Amino acid sequence: MAIDMSEFTENVEAGLKANKNFTRFLYRFKTDGTTKRGILDYSDKEWDKRTRIAKAKIDIATGRDKQINTGVNFTENSRLNDVAELYFEMSCEVSNWTKERKDAYNLYCKNSIGKKRIKDVRQVDIDSLRKSMELKGHSKQTENGCSPRTIKKILIQILKPIMQYAVDNKVLSDLPNIKAPKQNRQKKTVEDAGVKLATLYRTIISTYEDEPFYRALFLLALYGRRWNEIRTLQWSDINFLTSRYTIRAENNKIGQNQTYELSAPIAEALSCINDEHNGLVFKSPITGIELYPPKKQLAKIKDAANIPELTMHYFRHILVSAMGEAGTATTILSASLGHTNLDTVNNFYLSANHTKASQAANIAIEKLTNVD
Repeated sequence: MAIDMSEFTENVEAGLKANKNFTRFLYRFKTDGTTKRGILDYSDKEWDKRTRIAKAKIDIATGRDKQINTGVNFTENSRLNDVAELYFEMSCEVSNWTKERKDAYNLYCKNSIGKKRIKDVRQVDIDSLRKSMELKGHSKQTENGCSPRTIKKILIQILKPIMQYAVDNKVLSDLPNIKAPKQNRQKKTVEDAGVKLATLYRTIISTYEDEPFYRALFLLALYGRRWNEIRTLQWSDINFLTSRYTIRAENNKIGQNQTYELSAPIAEALSCINDEHNGLVFKSPITGIELYPPKKQLAKIKDAANIPELTMHYFRHILVSAMGEAGTATTILSASLGHTNLDTVNNFYLSANHTKASQAANIAIEKLTNVD
């Protein structure tokens, strides 16, 4: 069947075009003297635009660059950007975490040190990158400099593994000295955490009494889920019969499936959502695809609860502080939030029993919020 070339109007990169909504891609490349052409169709996937583009590039690279699978195809004279591309595609799993790190690399490293040959990346280049991030970021929130946490992510979780990939492939003999910046920040504290937790619970229930969609969304945040875990939750991840739900490995920070107890207030709200219960739980009411951060709805809760510092992540700070005040064990707190820090939880956390921990955490939350 002939390909309708007029459908593919958007240029992605050389040899790759997309249709207007970036759900279908037309590729064209040569291998062994033969021209390959075809279509990649992701129209049945509930991915955002960036994910679809990234997946198309990976699928094409897998089919085109056969030599990647037979040995190292970069040298000490390769650009850091080229090595980074290979690292993310060949050494990392296809996951949101990989995508997040790749996006961060492109934002902070690609145009600063990425054009240097990998053998020429020196300590002074890394120090310069760190210094520039300390002075200015790439968003309105970081215009006066990135946080030590963000800088650590770029240097230790992104740049260092890329350089190590070159060492492992015997392209470099050793690594530059890549260190995280010293963090002089004090731990974020929450005053009157128990009061704030109960206030937030009542605010969510009353504000969204007739909107189970947002009631479920913000209750999940109140019960310790990260925004990325909420927005990627699928109906197939929820088992109402066993009162369990799973945060899949590709959507959490430890790369392992985590199963939690489904509390009664969240289960009730979810069951009331007017939806066919297929695909994403929290689909955008406008586009039908993955939801953006609910800034307007969060602002409504901030005002109603009188907690101006509230963010989607600050729910977790309030929860931890409130349960800590109530005497909940650190091991329970850590596991219920999805952490696996062995320095903190020792042997209890070797198996990371998130289900059991979330049961204990849910009981504590019910007491703190006076849930009937």
